[in-house]
Formats: sequence, structure tokens, C-alpha cells
Amino acid sequence: MMIGQLKPAYVYNLNMYLKFLEQRNNYLKQIKLENKPIDMLEIWNEKIIEYAEKVYRYRNEFMNIIKGKINEIHSNITDKNEVIEIEYISDYVNNEDFRKKLHNSEKIDIIRGFTTKGIHKDDFVVKIDNKPINVYGSQGQNRTAILSLKICELQVIYEEIGEYPILLLDDFMSELDEKRRKSFLKNIKDIQVIITCTQEMNLENENYSSYLVKRGEIVKCT
Repeated sequence: MMIGQLKPAYVYNLNMYLKFLEQRNNYLKQIKLENKPIDMLEIWNEKIIEYAEKVYRYRNEFMNIIKGKINEIHSNITDKNEVIEIEYISDYVNNEDFRKKLHNSEKIDIIRGFTTKGIHKDDFVVKIDNKPINVYGSQGQNRTAILSLKICELQVIYEEIGEYPILLLDDFMSELDEKRRKSFLKNIKDIQVIITCTQEMNLENENYSSYLVKRGEIVKCT
């Protein structure tokens, strides 16, 4: 989503990819139900390949930027106790490779009625100390990784437009220990942040305003 905010052309290319993906999926169903000629799939394959390449380039460039920033940020928050990695996973490598994947998956695509290979299946894996965080990570580690990614995104936006956006955080402190809370706040000291929480936060030495929401009313705390 953030790529689209910074690069409008990304949104256009992604929408074109999804448009031709939908048309290909519809034709797959017609092949199965109406015995339409399978060789006509090549028309949609080439269009999908054309826009998959463009979308992949934007995503890969963005992920490489994040990779170059996140370990230092995460290291600061965790006091150098964890090493974080991000792996971008995509069916796309180059046009010829993707063309082969689309061709090789035609039979299963026809049976299922949808396209099983493509950038719509893209994903990324976050690892802490070389272990997938979604499998081995604690709640605190997962939350810390998300916050590290958020700071990366803010830095990318700043480098692109010259100012930081407002950062919105919903009850982010609940799963972090005191040390990580302080380290995180130190990393966002120059950024305008709105934090919602269900318990009072220890924000000593921080420049902030606090408000209490009770029974639909907002009251500034003194």
C-alpha cells in the first residue's frame, strides 16, 4: 500500500495486472465448462507477464530499501539482541521464467478455475535470528518487528517527500517490555505520533500531550 502512495505508476500497473488476471481466470473457467481453445490463454499470459514485470520491479526495489534499513533500526530497539531479516518471495524472476511457470500450470489452473502462479501470490517472510517469526517469534518479537517495519516506512517516506507522516499506534506498548518501549520511543522522537492505549504510559522526559477518552468525551490530562 505504501508503494502506491509514493509511486502512482505502481497502482496503475498493479490494477492492469489484476484486470488481465481476472480475464484470464474467466477464460480458464470457459475452457473447463465450454471447451474454449486452450491456446488462447497466450493472449492473457503475455499481458500478465508485461505488468507482472513492472509491479515486481517496484516491489523488489522497495524491499531492497527496507532490507538496507531494518536491521539497524531493529538492533537499536532490541539493544542489539536480535538480528532481523526480510525475504521477498515471488513467482516472478524474469519474463521467460514466468512464462514457463504460467504454461506449466495451465492444466491445474483449468481444473481450479484460477491462476495459481503470479505476483498476486507474492509474500515476504520476516526472520529473527534466522528463524521465521510467524512460527517461532513471541508476541513481543512480532510486535517489535512490526514497529521496526513502520519506522523503515517512515524513513522511506521522508527520503521521498522530505517530511514524516503522522504515525498512528494502537495499544502498541502492551506486548513490549519497558526496555523496548523506551528504545522504540527514542527512535521516533522526531516524528509526530498518536498513541492509543488502555493503560497509562510512562513517557517521562518525552514531549507529549495526554488525553483521556471516557464515555464519549475527550479530556486533556494535566
